[in-house]
Amino acid sequence: MKEHVLNPSDRAALQGLIPLAGALGAGTIFALFFGGRRKAGFAVFEVFAVIAVLTAVATTAYFCVALLHRNQPISDHELTQTATPLIVAVFFLAFVSIGARVPGSFERGWPILVLAGLGGLAAAWLTSAAWTATPDDASLVAILILAVGALLGLLAWGADRLNLRSERRWQQRQVERLTGRGYASGEGTLGLALPRSGDEHRLDCWTRDGKTYLDFDAFRRLRKEADERWYAMSIGEARSPEGAPTLLRVELDRYLPPLTSKPSVRLVTMSVDGASQVRELKRNPDGLFDVT
Repeated sequence: MKEHVLNPSDRAALQGLIPLAGALGAGTIFALFFGGRRKAGFAVFEVFAVIAVLTAVATTAYFCVALLHRNQPISDHELTQTATPLIVAVFFLAFVSIGARVPGSFERGWPILVLAGLGGLAAAWLTSAAWTATPDDASLVAILILAVGALLGLLAWGADRLNLRSERRWQQRQVERLTGRGYASGEGTLGLALPRSGDEHRLDCWTRDGKTYLDFDAFRRLRKEADERWYAMSIGEARSPEGAPTLLRVELDRYLPPLTSKPSVRLVTMSVDGASQVRELKRNPDGLFDVT
């Protein structure tokens, strides 16, 4: 009488999947508890991806143990279905790793993010295609994959350097252009009250014909300063604003030249009687905002 037992090769495959799932789960937990502090949006996505990875590896481990305990022949479809969650888990971990390694702000980091995504897809395709190689060619295939990764890394380095160089040149041309049109650089205050936490915040500004102007980068710094001071006040590390009107927040349009049009700035303030007002500032032909 024929025995209906699990094939030794299938048993070895299932037993090999269990430690692999455990390694992925341990690596995910390590990344979750020992990773750096993230912003709220990415932190939620990261927790979602981590839970998805843990669920995937737990599913694979559960089915492996169940099939081993059943000790009956399994089909190729069942074996493949058991291993599939691990592939999904690897892709989730790859997306989280790519997002965690993009430097700087979105405006600076999006070219690197595109290259990192392409590099991840290329790595997955090349590695998955390596199963056609013979053992004698394994070292050559590994060197080829590393060479492609090094090439993509070189392209990312070049793109980042080019981006930094263009930003420096743009800033230098901006200063030369504004100086040539009669603007003088200096420091000043906006005349709006903020929660008090140390020294008075001063802004880099431009002046001409008795008027004061700020550029878009100055409003970015002002927005960051306002958000930090209001947060400090909410946790008791800053005192209430003194004077009026009070700056509540700075709203900036997303600016990705040349993909977006000229940005505008909105200052949300509160008067003495508690009424909120929104003042929208438009850029002049020189790219500055009049805050006189």
